[in-house]
Amino acid sequence: MADETFLLFCEYYLGLTPEGEFRFTNANKMARRLNCTPADLFATLKRHRLHPDTVLNTDFPLARYQVDIQLAAGTVASERLLEMARAAYEAYLGAVGTPRDWLREIEQEREADRERERERRRREPPPI
Repeated sequence: MADETFLLFCEYYLGLTPEGEFRFTNANKMARRLNCTPADLFATLKRHRLHPDTVLNTDFPLARYQVDIQLAAGTVASERLLEMARAAYEAYLGAVGTPRDWLREIEQEREADRERERERRRREPPPI
């Protein structure tokens, strides 16, 4: 069961096939490969706490792991990609159930924007 859940996580969220190859996929392609409907796939994802709503609303930096896997895909062996995927999966399991604080994230992004604007103004020459 855990291996099935790990493989679902790898393929759906990280783009890794069971063979450790990187390949973009979507629910329709994945459902076709698994010989089921997209609705069946989403029901399975939900049963394993991997439904997109659950993942998106969990305090887990999925995009960071996705980028790490994508960047490594062309340069490391498939075994290493699967190790990276396992680490991402374990991190997700540790975070699942921890709600994402959307308001905090928005405020952090706003502050980062303000800081970039302050930095831009510091570098900009004063008007004549």
